[in-house]
Parts: sequence; structure tokens; C-alpha cells
Amino acid sequence: MKKYWFVILIAFLFSCGKVYHVAEVKPRSYRIEKASYPVDTKVAAKIEPYKLRLDGIMNEVLSYNDEELTKGKPSSSLTNWFADVLLTETQKLVQDSVDFAIQNYGGIRISSLPPGEVTLMKVYEMMPFDNTMYVLELKGETVQQLFDKIAESEGWPISRNVYFELAFGKAKNIKIKGQPLSLDKIYRVAIPDYVANGGDNMSFLRDCKVHDTHTLVRDMLVTHLRDLKAKGLHIIADKTPRIIN
Repeated sequence: MKKYWFVILIAFLFSCGKVYHVAEVKPRSYRIEKASYPVDTKVAAKIEPYKLRLDGIMNEVLSYNDEELTKGKPSSSLTNWFADVLLTETQKLVQDSVDFAIQNYGGIRISSLPPGEVTLMKVYEMMPFDNTMYVLELKGETVQQLFDKIAESEGWPISRNVYFELAFGKAKNIKIKGQPLSLDKIYRVAIPDYVANGGDNMSFLRDCKVHDTHTLVRDMLVTHLRDLKAKGLHIIADKTPRIIN
């Protein structure tokens, strides 16, 4: 009987597989010099037709910019212009009035928009993400919470007709369309789906009533710029501060 249990014990011990864990990682970087790898002419020849076609698309001139627009906090020429475009283009897609639009600061991926031609490539550089635009219905107290979160990060792109002051990480003296914020009123806010779904610490927006425009933020920019060009107009940014530090 003892031999029987001894055999079972040995079988059990050897049946247990070992679990291995990474004990240490020593990363190393390897610099790859372009000159060290000559161009594969056959591959380059195959790619060239597609590159030319893509360049032709991405180099389309959508509009023109007369002066440099810069990105900054709490307000700036580029962030003002960007948010104003979102408000204008979102309003075209919905029947009810949209009170204001916002864009998360990190969503704009360029530090400035230089004067001159604005190409499709530049728009992709500015907004590479496939975010769609939502319209949320927010009670005034939720708008206060939203603006307080924006105040914590010292400012986001926000559209015209909105004004507030930063005070110790909170939004004070809020005015929307010239009127003080009403905590009981319902406001309609154009906002990227990324933020509406809780991105950038905005989880409190997830349960709000939403209307999906099914339109990319980037496509709104493209449409707006093409419309300007068709009308013979150039980009004009409202530099009026919306958020005061």
C-alpha cells in the first residue's frame, strides 16, 4: 500500500508543469542608418505609382491661411478656430440649436498652422484620429462639471459664445451666449465621441443623451475648408479669449 501511494505522489509531482516568469529585461536600442540599406529598386518601382496617386490626393489644396495660428492654453487662435469649425459644421447636420462645441486639447496634433496653402495632408496631421462628432444634451450642472474638468487642465479648445475664468482649478463666471450658466437648463454640446465616451477623465458624460452625427471631426474640417475655397475666402480665426486665466 505504501508503494502505491509513493507512486501516486511521484506521478503528481512530475505532472505539475513549471510556470516561468520574466525576471529581468535589458532593453537595447539599435540605430538604423538609412544609408546602410540601399533602396530596393524593384520594390520602389512597384510602390511609385501608388505613392504618386496618394501624393496627388493628399496634396490637394483645401484652402488658404493668411497668418500663423498657434495652439496654446487657456485659449489660442488655433484652438478657437478649430472649435468654431466644429460648431459651424455640426449645426449644419442637426435641426436643434447647438449651444457650443469643444475639442480635447490633445486631439489637435499640430502646434501651429502656418500661413499659406492648407492641404489635405495638413488636415490629417492636425487631426489623425477617426473621431466622430456627437451632440450631447447636458444639464447645466453637468456643464459646470465639464468646464471644471477643462479648468483642471488649464483650457481646451472651446467655441465662440462661451466665456469663463479659471480660479484654482475651477471654472468661474461662466457665460454661454452672453447669459450666466443655468444649472437647470439643458444645453446641447458638440463634442468628439472620444470625450463623450469618457476619454480624458470625462466618465460622467457616458450616460448623457447623445445624438451621433456619423461624421468624422476631420471630415468636418475638410468640408469647411473646401467651402471657404469655393467662396474665395481664407481662414479667419477669432482671437477673442474664451477662457481667462
